[in-house]
Amino acid sequence: MTAMPQPFDDDELPTEGLEEGMTLLDGQFTITSQLSRGGFGITYLAKDNTLDRTVVIKECFPDSFCARQGATVRVRSSSNEGQYRSIVEMFMREARSIAKMRHPNIVGVHRVFEDNRTAYMALDLIDGHDLLEIIHDDDRNLTPQQVKEILMKVLDAVSLIHSEDLLHRDISPDNILVNKWGDPVLIDFGAAREEASKNTRIMSSVLVVKDGYSPQEFYFAGSTQNEASDLYALGATFYHLISGEAPVNSQSRVAEVAVKNGDPYQPLAGRFPDYEDSFLQAIDKAMCLAASDRHQTASEWIEMIDPLLKTGMTYNRPAVNASLGKTLTSLVSTTNRDLLTIPPDAEKLRPIDELTDKNVVFADWIKEFNDETQRETGKADPNDDGYTIDTPKGLSADPVKTYGSAPEVDPAYLIDDGTSDAQAASKRKVNFKLIVAVAALLGGVFAVLSAPEAFSALIGGIIGGT
Repeated sequence: MTAMPQPFDDDELPTEGLEEGMTLLDGQFTITSQLSRGGFGITYLAKDNTLDRTVVIKECFPDSFCARQGATVRVRSSSNEGQYRSIVEMFMREARSIAKMRHPNIVGVHRVFEDNRTAYMALDLIDGHDLLEIIHDDDRNLTPQQVKEILMKVLDAVSLIHSEDLLHRDISPDNILVNKWGDPVLIDFGAAREEASKNTRIMSSVLVVKDGYSPQEFYFAGSTQNEASDLYALGATFYHLISGEAPVNSQSRVAEVAVKNGDPYQPLAGRFPDYEDSFLQAIDKAMCLAASDRHQTASEWIEMIDPLLKTGMTYNRPAVNASLGKTLTSLVSTTNRDLLTIPPDAEKLRPIDELTDKNVVFADWIKEFNDETQRETGKADPNDDGYTIDTPKGLSADPVKTYGSAPEVDPAYLIDDGTSDAQAASKRKVNFKLIVAVAALLGGVFAVLSAPEAFSALIGGIIGGT
């Protein structure tokens, strides 16, 4: 735990980010550039010097309460110390919660740490483009089917976030990246808030709003914010993606409704024939001014688009098989125990003819495995010691006996081809003569190749003698 930041003097209010080349966590990370900043934090590109890779570093920096002195973050006033520390601790808790969420459409958090009297998290660097870039680039237009698939995946990611009692609070086109495989990744949880249902007033005092995307409750400190608040921002994001225009600021909508001029929001439904009406109506519902009129959960939104997609397209998070884990742990433990009980001299290499039955050490799990296998195949033998194997019909269970002075092949393992013992002996004699003849021939060839002159003289003598 780091020490409490000391207050600044009134005339010292620097709020710059970390400079290029500065290091974090005793040199593990080196800042290479600043990517973005908001009222709650600063995002950097950094080098992970341990793993030799590029990562994104998010710094907790609520500039309403703090400023920087060199690399160190200090509170602006002693009256801010309690609130600042609560924000840093909440940042750490949220980062750890996000790190536990394994989802293909949520950015991965690899490290959470404290340095410079504030908190940091190290995240994946996603190779791709955010939705805002795609909106502004005519060469990257998405088809209606692609838009639908991206929304469904993001909804499943948001559902997981909400199930952890977290709010993202900063969903917008620039915080949804589309990687090189076309999959969306939700990033930048700097404004996320743990224990969302408890309406933490500390976090509400740090306003994180984006005109056009934030619901009206985000503009008021201490207002009730829940899952429907994130869903409004997600609806606004896809409203912009489909229409090409950001929706009207929610504050302006509230003001117009208050003076009875009507809501200036223009629904998507009926304006874009390439999209299904149910899909567009679901986005319009997410953007209702009153939170109670919106989807209350991401799954409600999915079901409105298509009831089949509620279970058909959502991400199936794998269940952990606790029984398998216990079995493997027990197996490893038993094996290690058995290995440790082998006498030291048993590790020495010895000729096989020195082995006897008492020298062979079997682990208990080998017997258990063989017993279970035999029970499953219906070949269990009540007299079996558990250390033998099943053998084919007509064969003994111990084809090569290695416990005597020399290996002895069990006769049952010899192939019966119908020949008598005398015939078999005759075949062995014939085979022996054939081997001798081949060896003699090879020896003659070698002699010829080794002394060609002598071979020529020998042939000449034979010819001359005839």
